[in-house]
Amino acid sequence: MGDDRPPPLQDRSTTATFVAARRVLIAEELFGSAQEVEIRLGETSYRLRLTRAGKLILTK
Repeated sequence: MGDDRPPPLQDRSTTATFVAARRVLIAEELFGSAQEVEIRLGETSYRLRLTRAGKLILTK
């Protein structure tokens, strides 16, 4: 059968660091009343659009 033991402590600290570095944004707060937001990364701009079906589309 499978081994259900947790990973060694060193692996857990790596995972905890990764999760702690994640930032959660609420789509309703990000978009407000708009259907599209612009995200800039360096010199590049991206468009994040919210569809009628509630899906997100990211384009360059």
